[in-house]
Amino acid sequence: MNKKIRSVVLKNVEFWNGKNFEPRKNLYLGNGKILSESEASNYPFETEIDANGALAMPALFGLSIDFMAPQRDDVYTFNQGLEAMHRGGFYGGLYESAANPIDNNEKLFAAQQRLAGTDYQIKFLGSYSVGFGSNSLSEMLELSEGAGFANEMPETLVGFGDGNVSFPSTRFLRLAMEYGKMTGKRFFFTPMDKSLRKSGCVHEGAFSDMLGMKGIPRVAETIVAYTILELSRFLEVPVHFKQVTCGETLDLVREARKKGIDVTCDVDLYHLLFDDSVLLELNSAYHLLPPLRAKADKEALWAGIQDGTVDAISVNHVPVLRQDAEVNFEDSIPGAISLEVALPAIWKELTSRVSDARAIELLSYAPARLSLALPAYEIGSTLPAHLVLLRPDTPCVVSANDFAGQVCNSPLLGKTLPSSLLGSYINGTWRTLANA
Repeated sequence: MNKKIRSVVLKNVEFWNGKNFEPRKNLYLGNGKILSESEASNYPFETEIDANGALAMPALFGLSIDFMAPQRDDVYTFNQGLEAMHRGGFYGGLYESAANPIDNNEKLFAAQQRLAGTDYQIKFLGSYSVGFGSNSLSEMLELSEGAGFANEMPETLVGFGDGNVSFPSTRFLRLAMEYGKMTGKRFFFTPMDKSLRKSGCVHEGAFSDMLGMKGIPRVAETIVAYTILELSRFLEVPVHFKQVTCGETLDLVREARKKGIDVTCDVDLYHLLFDDSVLLELNSAYHLLPPLRAKADKEALWAGIQDGTVDAISVNHVPVLRQDAEVNFEDSIPGAISLEVALPAIWKELTSRVSDARAIELLSYAPARLSLALPAYEIGSTLPAHLVLLRPDTPCVVSANDFAGQVCNSPLLGKTLPSSLLGSYINGTWRTLANA
């Protein structure tokens, strides 16, 4: 059932009240809000759905989203990316385009125009260089102020990113952070030394040696992370690490915070689910950047989640064309899509290690705060409410039909997930999901 419905009564749900899940005989959704009993008494609801104990929780906010538009609009479009968000229960996300770096206001305005007529809370990262990895600074101050478009552009620029491309030199990075400091914005980095990465495509370890693949060592991440933290301390510029992959980097974050450095970090969904042992399958769907690391690294990331070092879980949604993914592992383009399957894939494992409140914080509230976005909902608020309903103990098999668009480059394709989605209420529209 894919019919869009504007108002619905959800019966027999476990509703997240901000502290815990409480049984609700009826949950009333209409006019984009959670309605009270009195508001619902004369409301013309379109349908009733028996949720059979499904968890009704805040919709998710996605960190590290890229629809690769307009690189190949005939394969994956911005609108299909928004459809993927709705299917997966995401009401917003932090967008950074590797295909079209936002390094001037014309590009930022064009990106914002893609959202015309939608209510998704999409925030953007600008590029601190002209194109990613170049030796020329972008006009960060103009981007921050919306120069030339001040009356036309909403405030959607959150900070400045690297497009997952290494900076050309430490000197250039200093200049960029000095200039960017005037904006008051945060810098977002995927720490990776380009010379140590070189042509590597997997974690440097036992499995890369066994398979004869070129590896990327942990030190490629930690050296850059240390450099960034030192510049952050010296220049007093806030920074965020995207997709941290190893415990040594988290140790650096812990020590930096003790020194008063303003640093936040996230870990990627797939780095929590898999380690480099899956490389034995020789499945290019596991070709990610940064790479999946060893089992000990995965457990170190989980430890960082449990002790609060990790601020949020990111989705790192990157569509890759079929012809670029279904080739030899080393020849494939790195990246994976995740929006449609993130919550049912991670929820059971996540809540076995942390509380429900911490899980929702990592997937919804914290990513939204990092992106300067409104929360999915707050009890008693007059703001719109966005929800996703999860059946935690109902497995589902991931098929190509679950994904929006024409690509399905996910390592979860064909696998059985421990949970499934019943539906989502995003931007005032209820959607019963296909795999329900």
